[in-house]
Amino acid sequence: MPARQRPAGVRRAACSLFLAGLVAMAFSAGAQPKYPDRPVRIVVAYAPGGANDLVARLVAQKLGEELGQPVVVENKAGAGGIVGTEAVARAQPDGYTLLLGAGGAITINPSIYPSLPYDPQRDFAPISRVATSALVAVVNPSLPVHSVPELVAWANRQADGISVASPGTGTPLHLAAEMARSMAGFRMTHVPYKGSAPALADLMSGQVDAMFDVVGTSLPHIRSGRLRAIGVTSPARDRSLQDVPTLDEQGLKGFDVTVWYGLFAPAKTPEHVLVRLEAAVRKVVASSDAGERLASMGLSPAADGRDALARQVREEIPLWARVVKESGVKAH
Repeated sequence: MPARQRPAGVRRAACSLFLAGLVAMAFSAGAQPKYPDRPVRIVVAYAPGGANDLVARLVAQKLGEELGQPVVVENKAGAGGIVGTEAVARAQPDGYTLLLGAGGAITINPSIYPSLPYDPQRDFAPISRVATSALVAVVNPSLPVHSVPELVAWANRQADGISVASPGTGTPLHLAAEMARSMAGFRMTHVPYKGSAPALADLMSGQVDAMFDVVGTSLPHIRSGRLRAIGVTSPARDRSLQDVPTLDEQGLKGFDVTVWYGLFAPAKTPEHVLVRLEAAVRKVVASSDAGERLASMGLSPAADGRDALARQVREEIPLWARVVKESGVKAH
């Protein structure tokens, strides 16, 4: 009889363990809060109206629809992107404060500012890239130049060279101009602004002569005739500006600058939040609607996830460090 009772006892023990496991799983699931359960904020470290801002607002709208909570954009411009980027690095790591980051603040500033108040790799958790873009060299139409060689020749005939605007010292747009200056050999004065929008405004009003800008933000002004495009920075011609030759085609062999935009959270953000955000961004950017809107802005969709964005940052920091060293760019 005892021998026949043992299987029943074993079954009861197994049943108890199984029930205990279910309770533990239920407790674990209950302990993990739903995300998000309130509005999410995306910080842009530059002024409204520039490419970073436009990308952030597109992402915010579509991400809000996917997450089921409002996603709002907050501009915190200043110090070449440092102010807004540091604000996110110091934010609560709960997934409710994110950064729409780009090369300047993330991969260039470490080489320009010796006491940068954040570490791009230690203080942030990558979520995904969102988009990439070539840059376009644009000039005020009053300048008697229609190509890069003509710009170089004209600049070198001026006593003080030309004035070149940028959205801030150390941004990719600034360093693209420094690379062109170094490779082509012309004189220029760099004029930094707090974002692309005010820089473009002064360029169109004739306060400055030229600028390297993201294709999407300059495109409407190029089409309206308020700016003249003289070259693009990618290895191949941009699909939005097929009649504008590359800088490589115009004699600056090997010139290649492409900018990117990515979403970051503060370091130590919970894994389940990062997984949720990564999946949502991938879905949003892969949608035909977002893809069409990005294309209309002169951007290419690039939602390739956390690992790809982490690799982009890791590999790009030393590349820009070399450009900064060769150009002699210093923080102001």
